Amino acid sequence: MKTVLITGASGGIGQALCTYFADRGMRVLAHARNEEKAKSVAGPSHTPIWGDVTMDDDVASIAKQVKAAGGVDWIVHNAGLLSRTLEKGSHGLGMQAEVNVLAPYAITKALIGELQKSDDPKVFVISSTASMFAFNSRYETLAEPNGTSLFGQYALSKSAANAVVVNTAQQWPDVFFAGTEPGFVKTKMTAGNPSMPFVMSKLAGMIGASTQAAAKRCFDFFLEGNHVSGVVVHGRSVQSATKSKWVTTEAQASLVKLFEKGGVRLT
Repeated sequence: MKTVLITGASGGIGQALCTYFADRGMRVLAHARNEEKAKSVAGPSHTPIWGDVTMDDDVASIAKQVKAAGGVDWIVHNAGLLSRTLEKGSHGLGMQAEVNVLAPYAITKALIGELQKSDDPKVFVISSTASMFAFNSRYETLAEPNGTSLFGQYALSKSAANAVVVNTAQQWPDVFFAGTEPGFVKTKMTAGNPSMPFVMSKLAGMIGASTQAAAKRCFDFFLEGNHVSGVVVHGRSVQSATKSKWVTTEAQASLVKLFEKGGVRLT
Protein backbone atom coordinates (compact mmCIF):
# COMPACT_ATOMS: atom_id res chain seq x y z
CA MET A 1 0.00 0.00 0.00
CA LYS A 2 1.37 3.38 -1.02
CA THR A 3 1.39 6.26 1.43
CA VAL A 4 0.62 9.85 0.40
CA LEU A 5 1.26 13.02 2.40
CA ILE A 6 -1.19 15.82 1.60
CA THR A 7 -0.33 19.27 2.94
CA GLY A 8 -3.08 21.75 3.67
CA ALA A 9 -5.62 18.96 4.14
CA SER A 10 -7.83 20.69 6.70
CA GLY A 11 -10.38 21.86 4.13
CA GLY A 12 -11.19 22.56 0.50
CA ILE A 13 -9.27 20.65 -2.15
CA GLY A 14 -6.89 19.16 0.43
CA GLN A 15 -9.71 17.46 2.27
CA ALA A 16 -11.16 16.17 -0.99
CA LEU A 17 -7.74 14.80 -1.95
CA CYS A 18 -7.64 12.76 1.27
CA THR A 19 -10.84 11.01 0.19
CA TYR A 20 -9.68 10.71 -3.42
CA PHE A 21 -6.49 8.85 -2.56
CA ALA A 22 -8.03 6.76 0.21
CA ASP A 23 -10.70 5.59 -2.24
CA ARG A 24 -7.88 4.41 -4.49
CA GLY A 25 -6.31 2.28 -1.81
CA MET A 26 -3.64 4.64 -0.53
CA ARG A 27 -2.77 5.35 3.10
CA VAL A 28 -3.23 9.06 3.77
CA LEU A 29 -1.12 11.33 5.95
CA ALA A 30 -3.35 14.37 6.40
CA HIS A 31 -1.47 17.56 7.24
CA ALA A 32 -2.73 20.76 8.86
CA ARG A 33 -1.03 23.71 10.53
CA ASN A 34 -1.73 22.59 14.08
CA GLU A 35 -2.35 19.31 15.88
CA GLU A 36 -6.04 19.95 16.63
CA LYS A 37 -6.92 20.62 12.99
CA ALA A 38 -4.82 17.72 11.74
CA LYS A 39 -6.49 15.24 14.08
CA SER A 40 -9.91 16.63 13.17
CA VAL A 41 -9.45 16.18 9.42
CA ALA A 42 -7.64 12.85 9.79
CA GLY A 43 -10.37 11.28 11.89
CA PRO A 44 -10.15 7.52 12.38
CA SER A 45 -9.17 6.80 8.76
CA HIS A 46 -6.02 8.85 8.20
CA THR A 47 -2.81 9.70 10.04
CA PRO A 48 -2.58 13.30 11.29
CA ILE A 49 0.56 15.33 10.54
CA TRP A 50 0.95 18.93 11.68
CA GLY A 51 3.23 21.95 11.51
CA ASP A 52 3.62 25.35 9.88
CA VAL A 53 5.07 24.70 6.41
CA THR A 54 6.90 28.05 6.46
CA MET A 55 8.85 27.41 9.68
CA ASP A 56 12.12 25.45 9.51
CA ASP A 57 11.61 23.76 12.89
CA ASP A 58 8.07 22.77 11.96
CA VAL A 59 9.21 21.37 8.60
CA ALA A 60 11.74 19.24 10.48
CA SER A 61 8.93 18.12 12.79
CA ILE A 62 6.69 17.25 9.83
CA ALA A 63 9.47 15.10 8.38
CA LYS A 64 9.99 13.41 11.75
CA GLN A 65 6.27 12.64 12.05
CA VAL A 66 6.16 11.21 8.53
CA LYS A 67 9.14 8.97 9.25
CA ALA A 68 7.53 7.81 12.51
CA ALA A 69 4.37 6.99 10.55
CA GLY A 70 6.32 4.63 8.31
CA GLY A 71 7.58 6.91 5.57
CA VAL A 72 5.98 8.18 2.39
CA ASP A 73 5.74 7.32 -1.31
CA TRP A 74 3.95 10.39 -2.66
CA ILE A 75 3.80 14.01 -1.51
CA VAL A 76 1.05 16.37 -2.64
CA HIS A 77 1.97 19.98 -1.89
CA ASN A 78 -1.53 21.39 -1.65
CA ALA A 79 -1.07 24.06 1.06
CA GLY A 80 -1.40 27.43 -0.65
CA LEU A 81 -2.10 31.10 -0.07
CA LEU A 82 -3.92 33.71 -2.15
CA SER A 83 -3.74 36.98 -0.24
CA ARG A 84 -3.02 40.66 -0.58
CA THR A 85 -1.17 40.58 2.74
CA LEU A 86 2.02 42.59 3.08
CA GLU A 87 3.19 40.29 5.84
CA LYS A 88 6.52 38.52 5.53
CA GLY A 89 7.33 35.04 6.74
CA SER A 90 10.13 33.47 8.73
CA HIS A 91 12.55 33.66 5.80
CA GLY A 92 11.91 37.36 5.27
CA LEU A 93 9.91 36.84 2.08
CA GLY A 94 6.33 37.69 1.20
CA MET A 95 3.96 35.07 2.61
CA GLN A 96 2.82 33.90 -0.84
CA ALA A 97 6.44 33.12 -1.67
CA GLU A 98 6.93 31.37 1.67
CA VAL A 99 3.83 29.16 1.35
CA ASN A 100 3.49 28.62 -2.40
CA VAL A 101 7.16 28.40 -3.42
CA LEU A 102 9.62 27.77 -0.59
CA ALA A 103 7.50 25.34 1.45
CA PRO A 104 7.12 22.64 -1.25
CA TYR A 105 10.87 22.59 -1.76
CA ALA A 106 11.68 22.57 1.96
CA ILE A 107 9.33 19.70 2.75
CA THR A 108 10.50 17.69 -0.26
CA LYS A 109 14.13 18.16 0.73
CA ALA A 110 13.38 17.14 4.32
CA LEU A 111 11.73 13.93 3.09
CA ILE A 112 13.87 13.12 0.06
CA GLY A 113 15.53 10.22 1.86
CA GLU A 114 12.14 8.66 2.62
CA LEU A 115 10.97 9.16 -0.97
CA GLN A 116 14.09 7.49 -2.32
CA LYS A 117 13.25 4.35 -0.31
CA SER A 118 10.01 3.99 -2.28
CA ASP A 119 9.69 2.00 -5.49
CA ASP A 120 7.31 4.66 -6.84
CA PRO A 121 8.35 8.06 -5.44
CA LYS A 122 6.27 10.98 -6.67
CA VAL A 123 5.97 14.65 -5.70
CA PHE A 124 3.15 16.86 -6.93
CA VAL A 125 2.70 20.61 -6.56
CA ILE A 126 -0.85 21.95 -6.80
CA SER A 127 -0.43 24.90 -9.12
CA SER A 128 -3.00 27.14 -10.81
CA THR A 129 -3.99 28.24 -14.27
CA ALA A 130 -3.25 31.71 -12.89
CA SER A 131 0.41 30.84 -13.44
CA MET A 132 -0.18 31.35 -17.16
CA PHE A 133 -1.09 34.97 -16.48
CA ALA A 134 2.12 35.92 -14.70
CA PHE A 135 3.42 39.00 -16.52
CA ASN A 136 7.06 37.93 -16.19
CA SER A 137 9.37 35.43 -14.52
CA ARG A 138 11.05 37.80 -12.09
CA TYR A 139 10.42 35.54 -9.15
CA GLU A 140 12.81 37.40 -6.87
CA THR A 141 10.26 40.24 -6.71
CA LEU A 142 8.06 37.95 -4.60
CA ALA A 143 10.43 38.70 -1.74
CA GLU A 144 8.66 42.06 -1.32
CA PRO A 145 4.86 41.67 -1.13
CA ASN A 146 3.06 44.40 -3.06
CA GLY A 147 -0.60 43.79 -2.18
CA THR A 148 -1.67 42.54 -5.61
CA SER A 149 -4.16 39.69 -5.92
CA LEU A 150 -4.96 36.86 -8.33
CA PHE A 151 -3.25 38.12 -11.47
CA GLY A 152 -0.42 39.80 -9.59
CA GLN A 153 1.89 38.13 -7.11
CA TYR A 154 -0.33 35.07 -6.68
CA ALA A 155 -0.01 34.25 -10.38
CA LEU A 156 3.74 34.89 -10.18
CA SER A 157 4.07 32.65 -7.11
CA LYS A 158 2.31 29.80 -8.89
CA SER A 159 4.56 30.24 -11.91
CA ALA A 160 7.48 30.07 -9.49
CA ALA A 161 6.02 26.89 -8.00
CA ASN A 162 6.05 25.40 -11.50
CA ALA A 163 9.69 26.44 -11.80
CA VAL A 164 10.36 24.52 -8.57
CA VAL A 165 8.89 21.42 -10.23
CA VAL A 166 11.32 21.79 -13.13
CA ASN A 167 14.27 22.41 -10.79
CA THR A 168 13.59 19.49 -8.47
CA ALA A 169 13.03 17.08 -11.35
CA GLN A 170 16.56 17.89 -12.49
CA GLN A 171 17.98 17.82 -8.97
CA TRP A 172 16.51 14.44 -7.98
CA PRO A 173 16.09 12.43 -11.20
CA ASP A 174 15.18 9.27 -9.26
CA VAL A 175 11.93 10.90 -8.06
CA PHE A 176 8.98 11.88 -10.27
CA PHE A 177 7.92 15.54 -10.02
CA ALA A 178 4.91 17.25 -11.58
CA GLY A 179 2.71 20.28 -11.26
CA THR A 180 -1.06 20.05 -11.67
CA GLU A 181 -3.99 22.41 -11.23
CA PRO A 182 -7.60 22.06 -10.04
CA GLY A 183 -9.35 24.53 -12.33
CA PHE A 184 -11.92 27.06 -11.11
CA VAL A 185 -13.14 25.66 -7.79
CA LYS A 186 -15.52 26.78 -5.08
CA THR A 187 -13.41 26.97 -1.91
CA LYS A 188 -12.68 29.48 0.83
CA MET A 189 -9.65 30.55 -1.20
CA THR A 190 -11.89 31.67 -4.06
CA ALA A 191 -15.53 32.26 -3.09
CA GLY A 192 -15.73 35.16 -0.67
CA ASN A 193 -11.96 35.74 -0.55
CA PRO A 194 -11.46 39.55 -0.43
CA SER A 195 -8.07 39.07 -2.08
CA MET A 196 -9.77 37.72 -5.19
CA PRO A 197 -11.13 40.09 -7.85
CA PHE A 198 -14.74 40.70 -6.77
CA VAL A 199 -16.38 39.34 -9.92
CA MET A 200 -14.29 36.17 -9.94
CA SER A 201 -14.96 35.59 -6.26
CA LYS A 202 -18.70 35.82 -6.91
CA LEU A 203 -18.45 33.53 -9.93
CA ALA A 204 -16.51 30.96 -7.92
CA GLY A 205 -19.40 30.76 -5.48
CA MET A 206 -21.88 30.36 -8.33
CA ILE A 207 -20.18 28.18 -10.94
CA GLY A 208 -16.97 26.95 -9.33
CA ALA A 209 -16.41 23.19 -9.55
CA SER A 210 -16.68 21.00 -6.47
CA THR A 211 -13.54 20.06 -4.58
CA GLN A 212 -14.18 16.43 -5.51
CA ALA A 213 -14.16 17.34 -9.21
CA ALA A 214 -10.98 19.33 -8.64
CA ALA A 215 -9.25 16.32 -7.10
CA LYS A 216 -10.13 14.21 -10.13
CA ARG A 217 -8.97 16.94 -12.52
CA CYS A 218 -5.63 17.12 -10.71
CA PHE A 219 -4.82 13.42 -10.56
CA ASP A 220 -6.86 11.19 -12.87
CA PHE A 221 -4.42 12.08 -15.65
CA PHE A 222 -1.41 10.89 -13.65
CA LEU A 223 -3.06 7.67 -12.52
CA GLU A 224 -3.82 6.69 -16.12
CA GLY A 225 -0.26 6.19 -17.34
CA ASN A 226 3.42 7.03 -17.29
CA HIS A 227 4.57 10.60 -17.70
CA VAL A 228 7.87 12.48 -17.89
CA SER A 229 9.15 14.03 -14.68
CA GLY A 230 9.17 17.81 -14.51
CA VAL A 231 5.91 18.36 -16.40
CA VAL A 232 3.17 20.80 -15.50
CA VAL A 233 -0.33 19.75 -16.49
CA HIS A 234 -3.31 22.06 -16.95
CA GLY A 235 -6.63 20.33 -17.56
CA ARG A 236 -5.08 17.04 -18.75
CA SER A 237 -2.80 18.91 -21.15
CA VAL A 238 0.97 18.97 -20.63
CA GLN A 239 2.19 22.53 -20.95
CA SER A 240 4.69 23.00 -23.74
CA ALA A 241 8.19 23.71 -22.49
CA THR A 242 8.68 26.18 -25.33
CA LYS A 243 5.72 28.28 -24.15
CA SER A 244 6.12 28.03 -20.39
CA LYS A 245 7.75 30.95 -18.61
CA TRP A 246 9.06 28.83 -15.77
CA VAL A 247 11.42 26.60 -17.78
CA THR A 248 13.64 29.33 -19.20
CA THR A 249 17.20 29.92 -18.05
CA GLU A 250 16.20 33.39 -16.87
CA ALA A 251 13.29 32.03 -14.84
CA GLN A 252 15.41 29.39 -13.16
CA ALA A 253 18.08 31.97 -12.33
CA SER A 254 15.42 34.24 -10.85
CA LEU A 255 14.09 31.34 -8.76
CA VAL A 256 17.58 30.84 -7.32
CA LYS A 257 17.70 34.55 -6.44
CA LEU A 258 14.36 34.33 -4.64
CA PHE A 259 15.57 31.40 -2.56
CA GLU A 260 18.82 33.19 -1.82
CA LYS A 261 16.86 36.17 -0.51
CA GLY A 262 15.17 33.73 1.85
CA GLY A 263 18.47 32.27 2.99
CA VAL A 264 17.77 28.97 1.25
CA ARG A 265 20.19 27.34 -1.14
CA LEU A 266 18.41 25.83 -4.13
CA THR A 267 20.78 23.09 -5.24
